[in-house]
Amino acid sequence: MSASRERTAGWIFSFALLAWLAVEVLRVYWIMPLPGSQRGNTIDAAYALHRWIWVARALAGSALLWAFVRLVRRGRWPARILAVLGVAVLSWVAYQANGPMSADVMFRQPGRLDFAGPGRGAVAPEALVVGVVLTDGAGVSQARAYPIQFIGYHHQVRDVVAGQPVMVTYCTVCRTGRVFSPRVDGSVETFRLVGMDHWNAMFEDSRTGSWWRQANGEAITGPLEGQRLEEIPSQQMTWAAWSALYPHSDVMQPDPQFAEAYAHMVGFAEGTKPGGLTGRDTASWQRKSWVVGVVVGESARAFDWNELVRDRVLTDRVGDQPVILLLGADGASFRVFASALELERTDDPSRFRDRTTGGLWDESGLALDGPQAGTRLATVPAYQEFWHSWQDFRPGTTARRM
Repeated sequence: MSASRERTAGWIFSFALLAWLAVEVLRVYWIMPLPGSQRGNTIDAAYALHRWIWVARALAGSALLWAFVRLVRRGRWPARILAVLGVAVLSWVAYQANGPMSADVMFRQPGRLDFAGPGRGAVAPEALVVGVVLTDGAGVSQARAYPIQFIGYHHQVRDVVAGQPVMVTYCTVCRTGRVFSPRVDGSVETFRLVGMDHWNAMFEDSRTGSWWRQANGEAITGPLEGQRLEEIPSQQMTWAAWSALYPHSDVMQPDPQFAEAYAHMVGFAEGTKPGGLTGRDTASWQRKSWVVGVVVGESARAFDWNELVRDRVLTDRVGDQPVILLLGADGASFRVFASALELERTDDPSRFRDRTTGGLWDESGLALDGPQAGTRLATVPAYQEFWHSWQDFRPGTTARRM
């Protein structure tokens, strides 16, 4: 091969190699928590690359193969060696991008789901759980709890509660626990973890390939863009507090094959696990500070977790609705109720007194005595999550800053 032809083949090889490398790197970079990757609005570009990846590979691969064959067969030894090394690097990058660095490979689904009732199994009473209560067609209720230590690794767990399919999700980078119905257009859909956008986990449905945001169940790109999954009401509290409310509830048990992954989650739920992505900022109103986000209709408001821990009871308004935030005696379980009552803390951390009537209420919103004895306050949707997440996905939120 003449020197000019070798140079031409070398340029084509280099351009095709860089193009293919860019395709493999960008398809991971744009949807994974890498430096700078989650700050731009690149989701549509990432989705387009994801959908057209094989076309891009075919175009780059055809040019690469043509040049590689000529360089290896007729090129000088330095060109041959560089061509082989280039293909080796590309092969390694492609393997990493499509294997170990794929979200659904890094965070796999449990092989089986086992459950145990209160006082049994491997879940400690103080473990934080996401709890769900549903009722079947015959009016029979079923309560079930999912420890954050487990679902935080898996990101989603599919189950059936009271005969209804549920999708229990958790994103540790946002500290968002959400439960959804996996029905899309009336059919039960299958989802896989595909990556993240603005630090929040994304799932891809198997039928249309649309990408759905975990924090609010919205399809943010793809054929179903704009649709939302139906959210199923859930509560976060300790397993002890949940099982006290629902004595017949059971709780998800660890899958033995993920013991090491669960071990890496120790401390996350309590906010003691260090790390830039999932670690807690103990100061108030910082990016990784904990807040309680409350939703009433179209209104949303954030409350400082530190203030709730200090005062144990907060009264405020979300939109036009008066609300009460109560912290349980365990210092971790919280509930938010729609009520204009003026409750105050007592010496018993599980009891609160109405300033107007003197009636005593417990941390579950039940009146223990007084004129409203036996009545229970209605709960409103509330979540504990990182402040950056609540701001990003509730852009119209207000914040109670004291």
